[in-house]
Amino acid sequence: MKNVLLCIISILVFNFAQSQSQPKIEDYPFGSLDVDVMVLPFGMEQPIKIGSMSKSGDIKFDIPQELPQLSKETEDNFMNDVAYTLFDVCDINMVSGNDNIKSVETGALSLWTKDKRYVGVIFTVSDEKLLPWIEDPGYNEPILGSYFELIYVASPFNYKGECTQTRMLDSGDAEIIFSYDLDLKAGFNFIEYKIDHIYKTDPNVMASFPDKISVTNVEAIPNSKWIGKYF
Repeated sequence: MKNVLLCIISILVFNFAQSQSQPKIEDYPFGSLDVDVMVLPFGMEQPIKIGSMSKSGDIKFDIPQELPQLSKETEDNFMNDVAYTLFDVCDINMVSGNDNIKSVETGALSLWTKDKRYVGVIFTVSDEKLLPWIEDPGYNEPILGSYFELIYVASPFNYKGECTQTRMLDSGDAEIIFSYDLDLKAGFNFIEYKIDHIYKTDPNVMASFPDKISVTNVEAIPNSKWIGKYF
């Protein structure tokens, strides 16, 4: 019985380790430099460190629990209601009043050297084949898969529901459905946008586009591909 329990525990530990794989950029080119992972939600003059890079390309996240001290002018210029940060794609206003907490998109995960040189960005995707569409959705075809973004919310936020975005086409309107299931903690949260279905178009006229997208939060660090683009 003891051996059986030890075997079960070993399997569980192994499965957990597999599901929580170490974030890593393959073929990382800056092994000779000291590089931090930063986000720039308040401009390049106020970067926020969220981690650092190892010489071998491992991403060592150390995401702060709170934002740095901000001036009122900075807050007014950059902080938005969560309705704008998460639901700006929707045709109707999804949240209002006291539920419309303050939030901010962090933008790309940026690579900065210790002497403050901006040397690259990190894309977080389930499949590297999504990158062309993410970089230029107007001309490139999407694939089924997920991409991830980091946002900050000032207080816990929960939302479950759907909204639509109407896209006008020569052949008539197309509806894009966003399905939300969010349970955000106060602070920084990774959001997963999962493409569930693609609206196929004539590629000679325009690129296809996702028309069903599931939006959820990731409890910790996404188990995904981490792709570097360098300057």
